[in-house]
Amino acid sequence: MRRSNTLAGILVLPLLAFLATLLPAAPAAASGTDFLGADPAAGKPGDQILFRSGTAGYGCFRIPTLVRTDAGTLLAFAEARTSPSCADRGAIDIVVRRSTNEGRTWGPIRVVLSGSAADSLAPYTRGNPTPVVDRLNDKVILLSTAEPATPGGTGPRREAIVQTSDDDGLSFSAPRSTNRLLPYPAPTGTAAPLKGWFGTGPAHGIQLQSGPHPGRLVVGVYQGPDEDEQHAGVLYSDDHGQTWKPGSSQNSFAAGVMKPGEAAVAELPDGRVYVGARNELPGSHRAYAITGTDGISTPAFTSLPFTTSNTQGSLLTLQHTYDKVAGDTLLMAAPSSATDRADLRLYAWNTSTTPPDPTTGDRRPDWRPVGAIVKPGKSGYSDLAELTGGEIGLVYESGNLPGMSGGTDWSAATINFRRIDPRPLFSYAHEGVPAPGTTRPAGPTTPDASPQANDAYFTGDAKLTTGGAAGQGLVLDGNGDSAEVPYARSLDPADGDFTYSLRFKHDAAAPDSGPAVLLQAHGQGTEKPGILIQTDAKSDRVTAQVQAKDGGATVSVPLPGLGDSADKKWHALTLVRTGGDITLHVDGHSATSQGASVSGSVTRPVTDGNTGIRIGAGTDDGYAPFRGTIDEVRLHRAALTPDEIGTADQHLRLWLPFHVVDRADPVSLRDVSISDDVSGACVEATGARREGCVDGTILGGVSETNRLGDAAVDKGSLKIDAAHPGVETPFRPGVDVGSDDFTYALWFKHDSTQASANQVLLWAYGVDPDGAATKHWAPSLWARAEPSKNRIRAWAETAPGKGVEQIIEAPAGFGDGAWHLLTLIRSADGFRLGVDRRLTEPLPLTGTFTFPAGSGTAPDGTELAGTTPLGLRVGSKPGTSGAEAPLSGAIDDVRLYGKALKQQDLDAMLPVPTTNEPNPARVFPSDRPRFRWSMEPGNVQQHSVVRPAATGRATPDSSAHANNASVDGGTGRPDGRFGRAFRANGSPGKDGRVVLPYTDSEALRDGDFTVATVFSHDPEASATQSIVWAFGHGASERQLRIRTEWRTEQVDGVAVTKRKLVAFTQTDTGSTEIAVDAPGAGWHHVALTRESGAAKLYLDGVEVYETDAEGARKPKPITGSLTYPDAFAVQGFLLGDSPVGGQPLKGSLDEFRVYRTALDGSEIAALWTTNTAPAQAAPVVHLPLDVIATGEYARM
Repeated sequence: MRRSNTLAGILVLPLLAFLATLLPAAPAAASGTDFLGADPAAGKPGDQILFRSGTAGYGCFRIPTLVRTDAGTLLAFAEARTSPSCADRGAIDIVVRRSTNEGRTWGPIRVVLSGSAADSLAPYTRGNPTPVVDRLNDKVILLSTAEPATPGGTGPRREAIVQTSDDDGLSFSAPRSTNRLLPYPAPTGTAAPLKGWFGTGPAHGIQLQSGPHPGRLVVGVYQGPDEDEQHAGVLYSDDHGQTWKPGSSQNSFAAGVMKPGEAAVAELPDGRVYVGARNELPGSHRAYAITGTDGISTPAFTSLPFTTSNTQGSLLTLQHTYDKVAGDTLLMAAPSSATDRADLRLYAWNTSTTPPDPTTGDRRPDWRPVGAIVKPGKSGYSDLAELTGGEIGLVYESGNLPGMSGGTDWSAATINFRRIDPRPLFSYAHEGVPAPGTTRPAGPTTPDASPQANDAYFTGDAKLTTGGAAGQGLVLDGNGDSAEVPYARSLDPADGDFTYSLRFKHDAAAPDSGPAVLLQAHGQGTEKPGILIQTDAKSDRVTAQVQAKDGGATVSVPLPGLGDSADKKWHALTLVRTGGDITLHVDGHSATSQGASVSGSVTRPVTDGNTGIRIGAGTDDGYAPFRGTIDEVRLHRAALTPDEIGTADQHLRLWLPFHVVDRADPVSLRDVSISDDVSGACVEATGARREGCVDGTILGGVSETNRLGDAAVDKGSLKIDAAHPGVETPFRPGVDVGSDDFTYALWFKHDSTQASANQVLLWAYGVDPDGAATKHWAPSLWARAEPSKNRIRAWAETAPGKGVEQIIEAPAGFGDGAWHLLTLIRSADGFRLGVDRRLTEPLPLTGTFTFPAGSGTAPDGTELAGTTPLGLRVGSKPGTSGAEAPLSGAIDDVRLYGKALKQQDLDAMLPVPTTNEPNPARVFPSDRPRFRWSMEPGNVQQHSVVRPAATGRATPDSSAHANNASVDGGTGRPDGRFGRAFRANGSPGKDGRVVLPYTDSEALRDGDFTVATVFSHDPEASATQSIVWAFGHGASERQLRIRTEWRTEQVDGVAVTKRKLVAFTQTDTGSTEIAVDAPGAGWHHVALTRESGAAKLYLDGVEVYETDAEGARKPKPITGSLTYPDAFAVQGFLLGDSPVGGQPLKGSLDEFRVYRTALDGSEIAALWTTNTAPAQAAPVVHLPLDVIATGEYARM
């Protein structure tokens, strides 16, 4: 019998018909979402981009999850991964975006959880966000996992974490540890060891609605304690998330058949829980188990007979859309390609067609595809939520969309949100859904400084100007300009009390001739619910009209001379609803409604076309726009007096200071091919050398052809050939072995013959070791295979013409296709070469390999002192010229140890197999290597990130955060206050600057900070000299800057021009400036701090400040946020000039630091006097500027 395309009401539609009925996601959020992929002609509405990999200071975003709170708020969580590799382990934060209007607009990216238990800024792995909503007490509980960012780091592995939000997702509690799926008994007197792999979700959890345990919270989890055991099941809570317990589970592992992981949950109509999982083994990639009636007892998993990618899938029980009873229809989202993370689509199971077995309660799932492919091409993880009106909200990892520019396509280039109408998917879908809004491009916007983040769009020529009522203001020319705040539930007073307040000033040069709109909210026309506030210059009055569902009122306050040519004052307006009455206050005059009662809600349902708030113009064409300036617009969801405005923050739902503009600048993406340093240096960055992180750049890019599964260590290695000639890093402290002991170690293999050319294994520091005809000599260290001579040859040279050669012989230079261990070792005894367990006898070697490199003069007379050497390359020689060809083979597990390994170390790294132990485990030295390139697939990746154009030179960051910087221009490398410095400017046309790209660790937001640097300058050389500039420029952008400039001030009534040192910050709520007398020539230290809302400036270790006429210190408050995290371009720190040029520093820079805390005076003084860093605070940026290397680092 032929199967109908309708099965128990499930309707499968053709592609275009399905896409044509998807509701547009509109409008694009004011707070920084983009809207791409729309093609109305083809019926494609497009998606909102919530997270774009390579933006907001992160390398990528992964693992989206989604919940709708009891208040209707959508919370979209994700992992924000710092490294461009997007590896599963490393510095990873959990972040969230929030929408209170069904996903039409989204707030900024907020960090929910970051860092370790001891330091929230320390690199740490936070992941697997798994939210669940307790609808009985309006709480959101977030479960997640945590572990050290690198193997062997401090902290438990795969710890289960729980947090709670009591304010609808605006903030979350401090993290606390909870149970995992499988307990591990601890020896007496010790803490329970958290071993094995464990993961929450990642997908939303549920609260049971039926069965014997309504109200129970359930989330999916999985755990693999060892290689032949794998459990998937649930954690549950019966006390509103206070405690979490593991449900019972079974070992579902079956070799080659079943390994369930990444569990999602959905409730069945009888209260049982369907647990869907990814089967990580080849074959069928979907698995499931159905719990007992308790919702927590999970049997062994069974595979599902349909094809998806080997990746996570999400589940949702629909309540609005059902066939026979609510909850009988389950939805699944998963990529449908069997070979790639691609072609995301929806599947449905109508459980009414598969009733449970009357004895066992078992069901046989019958998943069917519904609709067309949601995202053709690259796509990955996802999550689902049912919106208030019955729409389906889908958040998912996506490849590139139409309209995106640049960058390698992969399955998580973006994380998108889409609203889907269920009616085309199911013939029995009968619920109404919200009417679509109007799509529009993103930004520019001005921020809502309340916690709700309901940012406002500018329309027409609206802009900000100086001279507002408080700082800047919104200037409107009366030709359709306005600021529009899209509708959001947090703005909806419904039938409750509210207070609107604002300041306004007419344009005296061109006053309004009649009524003009100051603000209109929620409705269009007088017959519908809404709020309208107008000025009327013709009748000299201000009028407010409030129309509710069952009654309205109008009040007016007369103001003689309002809006005429002499009216140049700021007017203060407040509109209050108290029960059924409205009161309008203007400049101390008041009017209250008499008789007419405001009854019911002043807003309409979204399905009726409810609008948001428009400032300066009406929401339709029936009202004249305002001409003038508006400032300080606020909405409180309470009845306040004018004197209470600004003090009742608990009721504040909107605050538009009109102080800054956040532009939706397009991002410029560049591909980055990276091999992560997994040594721990990226986490600790400790030691006297301040080594920092040593990530490598994969030459020739990364693809499946050069990422190999055959490995000497762990699971991955890197193929090397002429097209992919290895991995390199420019010189930096992490590879600076100086004159100390060291060991380079790597695994290699090749299958050369005696006819093959010489092939390079490792090359460091200099490219010509012979000294002959070398213009710029530098020390050199290298090793290569010489197949024609049946040997491996190594060379070490620390002085011109005085190299040391070591040789180990083997047929074709070990060209047998097997893995071999290469070691290059220096100790007090000399230099040695090792291959496998063979070590040469040491040959004497003294002198330094690295910085400061060079001495004396080269044969051509070039001075060598201070030459910055090359860095390190494995697999080929820099330039790949001459007789040295790239390796034709593979490289694995490259390490540098800061000590000389001994024979017993090599024996442990490459143990001899025995009959009893044919595959003995490798044991590596317990010392942390100075860097390690593991070549594991997750740590060898190519992705696109926002990065300025390469300048050809770079300087390394010695903090744990790898905030390396580009160096542009400049004229020299003078001695600094400490070590070397960067000469920003020394002659005309050679202005120099240091460009530090924006990263998450530099996002100062509204927290405390310290920005400090050493500098020198020629005070008389130019009028304005920029030392530090960050985040933005122009009168209306968030920014931080420190510069010297000439200013004229009054001294005893006489205008005097003085040289000033000026520190300036501009946030979303205000500007702060400290201007003090600038220092003279020579080295100086400047530091700007923010501590508990106060700005402080230090010069040469001493606080300096402004005083008033009486000599008292002027307070310098600083409020609001300096940065705004979204998916668009953001400027980082710029040293030595302004972002648009023209303010070059005529001097030098040294020792630049950024802290995410306010250092005290003694700590800042120590930075200046001895360059001693504070013991209790770690920098997020530290550019010593001792090294300026050729090239650029993998992480910038």
